[in-house]
Amino acid sequence: MKHPLSAPLEADQQEPFVKTGRPGDVVQSERNSQSAMTRRDFAWYRMDTDRNLMVINSILLFEGALDLARLISTVAHRLPNYPRFTQKVVTRMGRPYWVEDKDFNILNHIKLEKMAQEVSRQELQNHLTVLAHAPLDGNHPLWHMTVVDKVDGGYAIVFRVQHCITDGLGLVHVLNHLTDDNDSHGKVPAAEGHPHRAQPVLHPVCSRIVQGISWLKIAAHVTRLALLMPDAKTQFKAPLAGNKQLVWVPPLPMDQVRTMAKRMGVTLNDVWVAAVSAALRQYLAERGEPVDRKPLRAAVTFNLREKANAFQLGNEFGLVAVELPTNLDNAVQRLRESSRRMTAIKKSHQPKATMAFLSIAGCLPRFLQRFALNLFTSKGSVVLTNIEGPAKPRYLAGSRLTDLICWVPQAGTIGVGLAFISYAGQIQLALFVDTDMVPDPERLMALTYDAFSELERATRTATEVAPVPAPSEELLPELSRQAGMA
Repeated sequence: MKHPLSAPLEADQQEPFVKTGRPGDVVQSERNSQSAMTRRDFAWYRMDTDRNLMVINSILLFEGALDLARLISTVAHRLPNYPRFTQKVVTRMGRPYWVEDKDFNILNHIKLEKMAQEVSRQELQNHLTVLAHAPLDGNHPLWHMTVVDKVDGGYAIVFRVQHCITDGLGLVHVLNHLTDDNDSHGKVPAAEGHPHRAQPVLHPVCSRIVQGISWLKIAAHVTRLALLMPDAKTQFKAPLAGNKQLVWVPPLPMDQVRTMAKRMGVTLNDVWVAAVSAALRQYLAERGEPVDRKPLRAAVTFNLREKANAFQLGNEFGLVAVELPTNLDNAVQRLRESSRRMTAIKKSHQPKATMAFLSIAGCLPRFLQRFALNLFTSKGSVVLTNIEGPAKPRYLAGSRLTDLICWVPQAGTIGVGLAFISYAGQIQLALFVDTDMVPDPERLMALTYDAFSELERATRTATEVAPVPAPSEELLPELSRQAGMA
């Protein structure tokens, strides 16, 4: 599927990718040509299906004119500092490995889409949807950038990465390494956070007794999830068709959402879960489905990695099964219940249990992994993720990054994914759905956006202190007498 206005790179831009010996660059001889792939990452690698590609889709919007040669040069000098971006996946005797792509060329992974005229948000959204249906080339490293010019006076980069390379936290680390904190741009990235200089944070080793108890709890959670009944039958559980659509809305101010969370003594993620619950409830109600009886269940991503270790990439998070308070009509009650349920999960071993499940799945034959994954994903209707992006504006090749949007892929039988990512004082909401489940995704996205406004009004009202009425003249003598007795 190709956009009618697209075009390949110009001939004079087809410069070969060269790895040099300058500081910050990658030298081929210094890198191992092969390394073992974790079974957990292998499980993510094998989750690709024709209906659910296991690809993280993101878009970076920039202001100003596009300098393509400068952009390619920057990416060529920085991105290969992470070996995963110059390696492909190879299986030998059933074991997966990361192997250096001897034919690696940066120009195979960066493509310019030249537009005939300025692109509207709707046209860009439609173009992204076309790109999201395209599988990545397994004969080369599993990532790709599409540069789209003439976007809102600037340009956009569609960055697509197979989930086996990294998770959301790792992807943000890559983004920080690719970009600068000012527009004084150079090819060599900043030393801070450089993947060649970073040191992993090691956890203290627990006693064997403590480890044994922990594994027993993890096994109990895996068993409980396996025995959990499938989620409520709604249109979100319709069979997957594979026709997906990407949707996003204008960003929310971070301060507004943070103030709301502080007002109620909850986290940003609690607010996110409550807002999505409200949107899903309203969406189903508008379609005549019962919403007061049984709550929907979601698979919510839960980070298990130290931020300092994000440079190692890979996947280190769990998916926790959360009953969303979609059966509650009151916004404040939904928020409090979301907070209570998320807090309970944080104290449990469920996140580690699902991460262990994925490691086990990566050891199984492909058909058994798919069976286990379908069994697991039948327990929920949607995937929710919350990603903490860069706190301050970033620059790439001298251009300021104005917006960062990310879409969460879905696996197994799930076809609805909602993402929440922060960047430079704003929060971006994004929806990625199978249109057989959600035929009008723009409506669901609008309801999610409106749910934050509803929460703002409801929480403000709930925390306002009602003024104490002045005592009437009849009560003054009695109050004086009581004061004297005291």
